[in-house]
Amino acid sequence: MTEDEVPYWPDGFRVELLQHVKNGSLADAAMTEGLVDIFRHAAVDMLRSRLADPGRHLMGERGKRAEFEAHLGARWGNGLNLMELFIEEVLADGQWVNALHALHFVDASQAKYSALIRLQGRAAMTAQEVLILLRSGFSSGAMARWRTLHEVWVVFSVLRDGDDELSRRYLAHDAVESMKGQDDYEGTWATLGYDPPEMTAEQREGLRASLSEEFGRAFLRDYGWAAPLFDERAPKFNEIQKVAELDHWRSHYRMASHPTHANPKGISWSIQAGEFTDVIWAGPSNAGLLDPAQCSLIATAAVTVGLIAYAINGFIDDDTEMMEALLRQQRVMVLSEAAIDRLSEIHEQLEEEMEHISGLIEPAANLLRTEPGLTIGELSSRLGVDADQLEEALIAGAMKGVIRPETRYWVSGSTLPLD
Repeated sequence: MTEDEVPYWPDGFRVELLQHVKNGSLADAAMTEGLVDIFRHAAVDMLRSRLADPGRHLMGERGKRAEFEAHLGARWGNGLNLMELFIEEVLADGQWVNALHALHFVDASQAKYSALIRLQGRAAMTAQEVLILLRSGFSSGAMARWRTLHEVWVVFSVLRDGDDELSRRYLAHDAVESMKGQDDYEGTWATLGYDPPEMTAEQREGLRASLSEEFGRAFLRDYGWAAPLFDERAPKFNEIQKVAELDHWRSHYRMASHPTHANPKGISWSIQAGEFTDVIWAGPSNAGLLDPAQCSLIATAAVTVGLIAYAINGFIDDDTEMMEALLRQQRVMVLSEAAIDRLSEIHEQLEEEMEHISGLIEPAANLLRTEPGLTIGELSSRLGVDADQLEEALIAGAMKGVIRPETRYWVSGSTLPLD
């Protein structure tokens, strides 16, 4: 075995590093590259077993995640199951409308239909993403995905009420978005080691000139497809939102933007933390599921019912098909309302429990700040409350972020660190 083949164990790494510290060579700029190699070699060696079999290493963490999701499912499962039934319905409805349209129109190239059916499909897919995030306890991420659903609803509403030309403009605007992406890519592809853009700069300028001539200069800007609704100027999204008569959702839309962007509000507040924001929320939570679920159900239902209404007014001419369409609309509404009602009930139960938990935690916290070694039995005796209830409250409080990070609770004979 050569010297290079000898395993570089972490202990050896520490010995060698300490020798460099002792010799003062860490401060020597000439040693920088050598030290990086030492750390790199040590890191690879320490991670060897994990890199070889990552699944085995992750078994413990996956077990914890499965246990958490089981607890979440025990509480929220019925409401989330109703949401899943709703999504199953809207997927079936989109497929039904699409099949029906193909029967009535051999040439399914109408711009308005093409835009609306694609938007409904996007809504159904995004609703599924929301559901998966909720089942895993990531309500903040689910709220961010609802933001997309809301945008789909706004655009769907405007196109549904517009003429075929507006939808043609919307679909043609794909070329504008593509060119913007290629403009950005132009300055980065070489650095990234990728292939050059599909279109040259000259070709893109030629396409821009052609689109500008056909649709007007405003078409080349963001939301330029909607310029005819705004005196031939490119609007902002909130203006399109107002035309769609959905601007009453603006506060929710702003709330959903916090987990989307890296603004200060996004790191100081999380829907997953509920009212408790004194912890850094970096994982799943049992809280905050109602808003993203409810908002997503409402938006997806509106888009699906709107698509069926377009079919009724646009190409359904048979009484049997008409009855089927009306029945499908009502199934969508019944399922969405049932899911919202059940999720709201669960949310209210959780709020009541948290109020009770907070009432137990506050006096316990006051005692533990001065006497941190108290056991659950001693705490319950001093406070005159049931020991089991107090222990459940402390554990739940820790999971919910009620307890401050610097506080230590004595639970079942051991400390429960919270940082």
